Formats: sequence, C-alpha cells, structure tokens
Amino acid sequence: MNDVRDRLGVLCDQLTRHRTMAAEIEAAGAGPQLEELLGLLPTAPDASGAPASTARLGALLDAIEDACARHGLADLDVRGLEHLRSADARLPPGFALTPGGTPAAGADPVDAWVCPWSHCGRVVFPEEATARPACAAGGTPLRAYPPR
Repeated sequence: MNDVRDRLGVLCDQLTRHRTMAAEIEAAGAGPQLEELLGLLPTAPDASGAPASTARLGALLDAIEDACARHGLADLDVRGLEHLRSADARLPPGFALTPGGTPAAGADPVDAWVCPWSHCGRVVFPEEATARPACAAGGTPLRAYPPR
C-alpha cells in the first residue's frame, strides 16, 4: 500500500497545485481512469482496508501513469530519493511548483495537513500553503496533523 499511498500523494499534490493537470491527464487518454480513481478515494477503505481496493487504486494509477508517459509527462514514481532532493523532479515538463505562502488569516496554527481519508502520503506544510489545502478528490479539506 505504501507505493500506492505515495503515488496518490504525488498525484493529489499535482492536481491541486496545477489547474491544467487534469486536462493534461485527459488529453493523454486517461480521463476515465482519473475520474474513477478520484471517485473511489472518499469511499475506499483506509490503509488497513481490503487489498482489492488497493489493487484497484494501483491499477488506475498505473493506467494514468502509462497514458501520461506516452503523452510526454513525467511519471508518479516516488521509489527513488531524487524527488526529495529536487521538488520539481517529478513534475511534468512545463509545470512548476507555485511559490509558498503563509496560512490564511485567522487560521489555526497546524504542523501540517494530511489526507482526510488516510489514503495517501501527501503532506502540506503551512509555509507551502496560502489557504487550507484540499484533496483532489472532491475538494475535501486536508485534515490538520497532529489532530487538534
């Protein structure tokens, strides 16, 4: 599940940072897979859930990644440590990270925000956000970590 969690985190991060990312995935031919994947996230079991759900999520990620690779976009593979050294290392060509900001005025201080369903390994730190970040699956706000 860790590989799936990590890849979901990268995909969620890219979809929420880059408004055209979903259109790029659709143009690559994986729009239906992306739609199904995002539809499954709010209802899929968490990390301790059924292997069949994990297998389906992994299969959808593979299909999206394969289509994007054929379309010239970088993959969601996070097995290597290179992505930790360079924040832009796994972004598709032409995409760049948005500059970090500060938490929205009046927001409760948090250490970080994480997946609201514990499905992915995405972590957003306050210095990276201009407002409370949301999940790519339906826009559900990420949850504060540690829980308050």
